[in-house]
Amino acid sequence: MIEAEPLPSWPIARDAWRTVRAHPVVATALGAAVLLSMASMLFGIGILVTPWFVCEIFAFQLAVLAGITPRRDQAWFRAGFLVLCVVGVVASATWLAALIIGPDVATADRALAPLPRGEALERAGLIAAVTLLAVGFIAPFVYAPLILIERGTTIGAAVLESAWLVRRGGLLRHWGLAFVAHLLPIAPALIAAVVVARTFERAATPYGVLIGLPLVPLTIPLGQGLVSAAYAQRRHLLAVPRWTRAEGRPPRALVATLIALVVAPMASVALLTLTALRPAPPLPGEDQPLEGEVLLDGRVPEGENRTFHVPGTTLEIRTDGKRVGVRAGDGGGAGALPSAWRGAVERVQVRRTRDAYRVRLRADDGWWSVIVDRAATRTDDTISHRLEARLPGFTWPAVGLSFLLSALLLARALEPLGEIRRAFGAPATERPPLPELRAARQRALRTAWTVAAALAGPAALAVLGGVVALTR
Repeated sequence: MIEAEPLPSWPIARDAWRTVRAHPVVATALGAAVLLSMASMLFGIGILVTPWFVCEIFAFQLAVLAGITPRRDQAWFRAGFLVLCVVGVVASATWLAALIIGPDVATADRALAPLPRGEALERAGLIAAVTLLAVGFIAPFVYAPLILIERGTTIGAAVLESAWLVRRGGLLRHWGLAFVAHLLPIAPALIAAVVVARTFERAATPYGVLIGLPLVPLTIPLGQGLVSAAYAQRRHLLAVPRWTRAEGRPPRALVATLIALVVAPMASVALLTLTALRPAPPLPGEDQPLEGEVLLDGRVPEGENRTFHVPGTTLEIRTDGKRVGVRAGDGGGAGALPSAWRGAVERVQVRRTRDAYRVRLRADDGWWSVIVDRAATRTDDTISHRLEARLPGFTWPAVGLSFLLSALLLARALEPLGEIRRAFGAPATERPPLPELRAARQRALRTAWTVAAALAGPAALAVLGGVVALTR
C-alpha cells in the first residue's frame, strides 16, 4: 500500500497561482463565465451551464499542470453532475445558514446601525461552522470530477479513487483544502460586504457585495486551482487504468446502500431549501402581545366576501371567510396568506405599532396574526420563521449529525474499498497473494457496512424531517 505524504500548502498555492499566471485572460474569462452562469441559475439555465464551465476550468488547469488534454465525452457530463452536487450542497447549506443565522433581511433596510461586533462575529462564526460541516461532507469526493475528466471512468470508480487519495493525504488536511477552495471564490464579495456593513449600515450590505464582485472572476479559478494542483501532485499514486477483476468491486447491495447514505444528506438540504421558499404561516395570536393602536376591527359574515380598508393607509384585507389576502393599493404586498387556521374567519383586526401593522384573524381555533409594513410586505416572514414553523424538532440535530458523521466516516468506509479495487486491478507481479487480498476485502466490507449502519439512523431522520416540513 502506498502511503502518500501530507498535503504541502506552499507548493499547492504556488501551482494554483501558476495556472492563472500562465493564461490570465483565459482563466479570468472562465471565472467570469462561472459567475454569470451561477447568476443565471435563477432562470434555470445556470443549473446546466455552471457545471460545464467549472469542468472547463479543471480541464484548463490539468492542461497547464500536467499537459493533459481531456476529451469531452460521457465522463465529462458525469463530472459535471458531480460538480453540481458538490457545489449545490455547499452553496445551499451556506445560503440557509446565512439567512437563518444572519441578520433578518426583511428588516435590513430599517437597520441603520451596524451589528454589534460581538454579535457579528458570533453569527459569522456559526455560518462558517455550517459551511465547514458541509465542506467536510464533500471532502472525500474532492478529486472525483478531476479523475473523471482525466481518466473517463465511472462515477463509482472516481469516488473510490478520490476517497483513497484523500485518506492517504490526510482527511483533515483535505477538509481544510476544500474549505479554502470554496471560500476563496466568494472572499472578495464577503469581505467587502462585511466592511460596508460594519463601516456604514446594514442596509448598504448589498453594495458591499457589488464592490467585491469584480475580483470574483479571478478568485474562482484560484480556488479551483488549489484542488487541481493537489490532484496534479498526487495523480501518479493512482493505479494505471485497466480492467479490474470482479472480486475488486463492492457488492451491489453495499453500493446501493452507500449511494443512498450519500444522497440522503443532500436530499435533506434540498428539502429544507424548498421549505424555505414557502411563505411562513401566520403565528397563533394568543402568543403575541396586544400592543399598538387599533385601526380596524371588523366582523366577517358567514359566506360573504368582504374587503376591509385600513384607515390612514392604502392597506386592504380581502377575505371570503376561508382565504385571506393582504394587499396595498397598488396591488402588491403579501397577497394570499397560508391557511393555518381551522374553520371560517370570523373577525379581522389591525393594530399599528410605529410603522408595523399586525393583522389579526379570528377563526374557530383562535387568533392568528401576521405583521406587515405600509407596502403590505410581511416583515415576520423570515427564513428562520418559515423553517421553525414547519420543521419537526428532531430535524436540525439529525441533519447536523448526518453531515458530521458523513464527514468523519465516509472516507474511512470508501478508502479500503478503493484500495481493494486498486489491488485487484494491479498486474499479477505486483498483486498481493490472493488469500491475503480476499481477507483484506472482507475487512473492507465489514468496515463499510459498519459505517453504513452508523450513518443510516441520522440520514433517515434528516430526510424524514425534510419531507414532513415540505408537506406541512
